[in-house]
Amino acid sequence: MIERVEYIIVFLELGIRDDKLPLALDHQAEIFRNWSAHEIETFCEKQYLVIAPVFDFKAIKHVEWKKNFRMPFLEKLEWKRSGAHGEIAQIRIHPDHQVLENDSNLSSKTRRLALKRFKVQVQYHDFKQERDALIRFRSAENEHKNLIKLLLSYSRGGKHYLVFPWAQGNLVEFWKNTFNNPKSGRHSMWLIQQCFDISDALTKVHGSTEQWSEEARAGTLGRHGDIKPENILYFGEPDSGQCYLVVADFTLMRFHSTDTVHYTDANRVDFSRTYRPPEVMQASKVRIDQSYDVWTLGCVYLEFVTWYLIGYRAIREENLGSPTGELLDNFQAMRKREEGNYEVSDDKFFYYYAGYPRVKQSVRQWIRMLHRNEHCSDAMHDFLSLIENHMLVPLPSKRYAMSQVRDALGRIATKCQTDNDYCYKGSPERSLGDKFSDLFSLARSYLCLCGWRLRVRALTPLRQNLVHGVLADEYRSVPNMEPDGTARK
Repeated sequence: MIERVEYIIVFLELGIRDDKLPLALDHQAEIFRNWSAHEIETFCEKQYLVIAPVFDFKAIKHVEWKKNFRMPFLEKLEWKRSGAHGEIAQIRIHPDHQVLENDSNLSSKTRRLALKRFKVQVQYHDFKQERDALIRFRSAENEHKNLIKLLLSYSRGGKHYLVFPWAQGNLVEFWKNTFNNPKSGRHSMWLIQQCFDISDALTKVHGSTEQWSEEARAGTLGRHGDIKPENILYFGEPDSGQCYLVVADFTLMRFHSTDTVHYTDANRVDFSRTYRPPEVMQASKVRIDQSYDVWTLGCVYLEFVTWYLIGYRAIREENLGSPTGELLDNFQAMRKREEGNYEVSDDKFFYYYAGYPRVKQSVRQWIRMLHRNEHCSDAMHDFLSLIENHMLVPLPSKRYAMSQVRDALGRIATKCQTDNDYCYKGSPERSLGDKFSDLFSLARSYLCLCGWRLRVRALTPLRQNLVHGVLADEYRSVPNMEPDGTARK
């Protein structure tokens, strides 16, 4: 670079190797003895052309690298999957620039990794907050397969980066690209197991480990704060038997002591608008606690069951086609229409009436519809009941704790392992209209036995009126025999 090859011998004699670079600009340094000022300055400027940092995955520590460093990536970075706080690129690092816990595992050195770059407007405090939260779950006692694992963090040129294992995609992409098969017992068991694993991972985040003392739990009670399908990743190919879900994006995570876990003002909480719980709408009147995560997870679970029973188009796509070809509203459209103006409506799972939060009628109707789905098994009935009765509960104090959600799903998963019919055999719940129709049929049969017959003019309106509790003039009683004694035809 400076056309003084003979200096290489001096470097070797003084023990200057690659790991000692870069050298500081110091005209008095021994290594630069007999060098001209121009040579020293040129070397210190040009040395960065051959310096590439080493990614040491054995030590989880933050590294500061100069902007001049050439990164040892084998491919040009393409930034994708941009979120609120950062963007993601897939990287492959040169094998000679990695230090692993097991260097003999060459396949690990050629693996693809995810590089998260925080946006310029994101403060260092926010970056450090996510990094610190992730480091908590690198220890042996806190590590969980279903929590994203931080491999390394670094700063370079005023920008901040995190390195993770590379995932196939997020849960929304999984729903879009994976065919749902509610007739498969394996698929049903997989869904229940993954939902259990996620709740178990979040129970660890919440720190609700009963055997710990309050002193041991001080400062360990966490809240994820941004649970949504985009922040749940999947690893492994679908239908491979190795696919599993992982909770990611801890940017909004907060940790508290036992004294302060209930004391985050609602107006200081960031959130995803669709999945936010009712309490965030009450400004500083309400303090946010861990039940926040239970509501948001309940929203995700409800969409997950929707995908399993019907498919992705029922969740967010513009139109949902019925078997007859009729275009129906999907789940998102139903929630938005309930707000009034579809175009400018605020998509959420609740509304306020007379100052009190309530679950939207469209959400309750959707759950009823899922219960009546022909593929809804007893396991899915129990899962939907858990979501409706213990997770999507407007009052935070009435919701299950995350550990209770985990335990309930654990019971469902355990029963699925021993009872195939419970796990995936369709057992649709009958609608109120069907029940009234059966009651009407029984009543008609009884009256016929008594010598009377009911003549129905329109069965469908009758069912509709009966559902609303109105017995309209849709039928009239007539004698079973004509006045002259002949049978009525």
